[in-house]
Amino acid sequence: MRFSNILRLSLIVLVAISFNTISTKTTNAQQIARARLEGRVIDIVSGDPLEGVHVFISRSSIGAVTEPDGSYLFSLPLGAHRIVVSRIGHRSQVHDVMVRAPRSYLLNFDMEEDLIVLGDLTISDERDKNWDKQLERFTTFFLGTSRNSKLVEIQNPEILDFDDQEGMLVATAAEPLLLENRALGYRIEHHLHQFIVDGDETWQDGESFFVELLPANESEAETWDKNRKKAYNGSALHFFSSMMKGRTRNEGFQVYHVEDPGQSGDQSQAERNSAAPFRKPQFAVNPAIYLEDGGSEQDFIFNFTDYLQIVYTREEEDRAYAEWQKVYHSGEVRDMQYSWIRLQADAATLDPQGNVLDPYSIMFFGYMSFERLADLLPKEYLPK
Repeated sequence: MRFSNILRLSLIVLVAISFNTISTKTTNAQQIARARLEGRVIDIVSGDPLEGVHVFISRSSIGAVTEPDGSYLFSLPLGAHRIVVSRIGHRSQVHDVMVRAPRSYLLNFDMEEDLIVLGDLTISDERDKNWDKQLERFTTFFLGTSRNSKLVEIQNPEILDFDDQEGMLVATAAEPLLLENRALGYRIEHHLHQFIVDGDETWQDGESFFVELLPANESEAETWDKNRKKAYNGSALHFFSSMMKGRTRNEGFQVYHVEDPGQSGDQSQAERNSAAPFRKPQFAVNPAIYLEDGGSEQDFIFNFTDYLQIVYTREEEDRAYAEWQKVYHSGEVRDMQYSWIRLQADAATLDPQGNVLDPYSIMFFGYMSFERLADLLPKEYLPK
């Protein structure tokens, strides 16, 4: 998934895994729409089991931590998932899989130690004098500037390392970032590999794991429920879910096809990308016409040319968005939310719930790109 003003998520190289089906009794797919994942994680050199490895589904609250013998076990819904395997001191792995049948699967992982080569290292008790400014800049682009961002705290910012190269800020973290979102009621463990801010453009490579917070009282629980519904409405999660159900118009979305302007003159890539979505929509479409059978009940191919403009008609823009995008329109708050999507690859594979197999195969512009980590929900979230 790529966000814009532009937030590009760099692909992590997929490493090999053993993916073998365990023989089980036949189950009724209609009755049990979940599968079971289990396996062991070992050190690739010594062959020793690794304890404390976090194996989880990216952007979800589904996962487990390995036992002393390196074993793990958890269940997950059928469909498209990104499996993350992470342990401090070892190289993280990501694997995009489509779980098609309600059965047990064996996934074993071999992890490679992450060796840090120390060159001429100078240790000082004094923090870089620019670190606080760099953290402020990182936080603004990483969390976003929506209302929810004001209630999100990065609890261990000291693990962040910043490198400022001629105005381009590069942030990395050797350990997971821990965040508490008091607006939506989640504790988030974000495995940040790299985050780049270059002017108004940002690129990110990272995966999130969610844990629900316990509300202090009934009032806070009601507030979180209300805020989650608001964050869901009009989001990419909402759009793709409604598209798979054939309910985009019923749920407040209007979709248009927009031409790709291509390259023009000496405009920068950022200027071309920023200008592209604001061309006049050519014709209204039902996005379901771009879905094709992918060969199984869990696979659908989403393929379109140029851009799709997505207008969510049931909520106005956040004023912070109007200020953020004032270069593109008058800065006034509009009564609808305008977003655009474009394919990064030839096509994207979706499951029946609207989850994208490769989350980096679609990039976003406009309002959907404005809503950053502070507005992110677990992908299994459904409004009550």
